[in-house]
Amino acid sequence: MTPSRPSRPRVQLWMLRLMIAILLTGLPGALLPEIAFQKFAWLMGYGKQPITPLIVYLSGNAGFAYVTIAVLIWAISRDLTRYQPLVRLFGWTMAIAGPAYLSIDLQCPLPLWWTLMDSLSCLLIGITLLWACPPAKRASSADC
Repeated sequence: MTPSRPSRPRVQLWMLRLMIAILLTGLPGALLPEIAFQKFAWLMGYGKQPITPLIVYLSGNAGFAYVTIAVLIWAISRDLTRYQPLVRLFGWTMAIAGPAYLSIDLQCPLPLWWTLMDSLSCLLIGITLLWACPPAKRASSADC
């Protein structure tokens, strides 16, 4: 008989809240995509960038997607026990997003500080969410 690994719901809750806070930074892009894009370009050190319809479209859609995901994570965080499979899925998704964002950011290339922040934060949030998950229940023949 092996001792069960403890669940750490408070850690999961704080990681999900951190994800919500980060994702809500997409709200300006959803509401004012052109202005948000210019401010983001300035923050990254690229100065004033040309605005095209595609840039406005992608900025607005990305911002809206971030906010939508934040709302979904908020709903999941309200009942961690019920939505534990989704929390585990978010953990795996974020753990995979870390190396994916590293690859994407290096191809741009974005500033090193952004690349590290982007990829490492996703990887660490994902690993922490997975570490805080209770052990997965094993399916038995009676569950089928």
